[in-house]
Amino acid sequence: MTVPADPPLSPVAKPPLVDRTGIGGRMTKLAGAFAGAAGWRGALLTVALGAVAASALPPVYILPALLTFAALAWRLEGDISPLRSAWTGWLFGFGYHVLGLYWISNALLVESDRFAVFVPLAAIGLPMLLALFPAVMMGLVPLISRPGWSRALAVAGLWSVAEYARGHLFTGFPWNLPAYTVSFSDALSQSASWLGAYGLTLVLLTAAVGPAIALGPNRPCRRLTGTIAGLSLAIVLLLWGAGAARLSGANLTPHSVIGPGSSTDSNIAKPVVIRLVQGNIPQKDKWKPALRNRHLSHYLTLSRQSVPTTKAADLPSGATPTVIIWPETAVPGFLGQSPALRQSLADAAPAGGALVTGAPSIVNSTPRRIYNSLIALGPDAKVHARYDKTHLVPFGEYVPLRAWLPLPRVAQSFADFTPGPGRRSILIDGLGLISPLICYEIIFPNQVTGVGERPKALLNLTNDAWYGRSSGPYQHLAISRMRAIEEGIPLIRVANTGISGIYDAYGRATVQIGLDETGVADGFLPPSTKSPTFYGRFGDQLYCLLFIILCAGVFVARIFSRK
Repeated sequence: MTVPADPPLSPVAKPPLVDRTGIGGRMTKLAGAFAGAAGWRGALLTVALGAVAASALPPVYILPALLTFAALAWRLEGDISPLRSAWTGWLFGFGYHVLGLYWISNALLVESDRFAVFVPLAAIGLPMLLALFPAVMMGLVPLISRPGWSRALAVAGLWSVAEYARGHLFTGFPWNLPAYTVSFSDALSQSASWLGAYGLTLVLLTAAVGPAIALGPNRPCRRLTGTIAGLSLAIVLLLWGAGAARLSGANLTPHSVIGPGSSTDSNIAKPVVIRLVQGNIPQKDKWKPALRNRHLSHYLTLSRQSVPTTKAADLPSGATPTVIIWPETAVPGFLGQSPALRQSLADAAPAGGALVTGAPSIVNSTPRRIYNSLIALGPDAKVHARYDKTHLVPFGEYVPLRAWLPLPRVAQSFADFTPGPGRRSILIDGLGLISPLICYEIIFPNQVTGVGERPKALLNLTNDAWYGRSSGPYQHLAISRMRAIEEGIPLIRVANTGISGIYDAYGRATVQIGLDETGVADGFLPPSTKSPTFYGRFGDQLYCLLFIILCAGVFVARIFSRK
């Protein structure tokens, strides 16, 4: 498809006062250069700008890279057509996702003889599809705004809508939202407790397009550059200050469970002590039949260690675990359907507590159903609680539209996994009421708890071994920690090869096992916030309100923009 060229920037009757000296003048010239780049050079520039924007994401965290969204607004200056604007948005989004999601291809190299041929689909095809969301939204920019202030604000607002749509449509994939660029700072991250990831994305993008508001072709800068730059900085400082204030009032009293009785057999409360077991088994070996017994023996040996590899700073010596937790599919067999297998693992469960592990489950119905499950096994070798994963990974755990797409799954199974009945909390002995989340179920804002009583923790079992030593595991961790902040509920995260840890209701690690490490970590269960967070109560309503306010700003700026 050939995209038509746009006419040159519309002239103005009287050239405005433009500062031709100093940084303002240089920035104005730069804005003009971005706006004027055309042809294949302009296309490559736009892709490069999107890739630079992705460098603000974990684990690189070059936060100033978000200013490339101002450059995107400059690329959309002038009397640009909706088609050309959509094309520019697609190019920027393509660059953003190519760099931000490169690591997904690693999963296809675990069994390279079967899946290497699909690497281009993951590395190029997936970013091409995901870029359609901003393409549609950026196509609306010239329809609702004029060059200048309103155009920059429209870019920020509509890009946030594209991210919201990406997180909800076609099963949703809200990975790498711009909100996660502040995960390096505990204070900046706290704003998610009010705004959520989508609201924080909107606020950050509004600050990022500040230079496009103050500077640009045919736009004055002498009197506005400093003001707009100050307002953009003020937004970031306000987020930091509000977050620091929230952290200063953090509640640090550990959760307790009712423990075994004293000599008088009366029940007493004792702190929850969690043992995380990170087996660090390479993905290429995980499901080999000849190695399965060795893998289970490895997990049992780690679970029975008298001294953990690492422990939380506030955990006294000699504290014994009330619950032991293994990662997703740590047991490579049908635990619920195998009494002998359950009996072999039951000795690892603490007295009065449980061994929690990921394992597949099977229901021999017609057709046969297989689930990706979290199972709590008691010392009596009985399954005391079970949760079946609800939100499955497309092409990983099932193939969408299988009748039309006869493609193989990446994850090993006898058949496509079946989704569970839905989000719910479960009660685990030695831990309490928790909200179970398997693998990427935790990446969905406002979808990590069910209805009913507020859980004591978010429990995330995952296996990021598919992605090797790449950005993927770090991004997954940053996303998971933001769910704890949004809900004001601590997070327990156990991954096969890492990163595993316990994180308080403010997203801070109390104990952690690094990537590609084998180890055992013990720690208390931190408390939840005394009451649900604003986001936990109202979800994305504040984001919607902020978007409406921004739309009003676009309308006002459009009225006062020069024609």
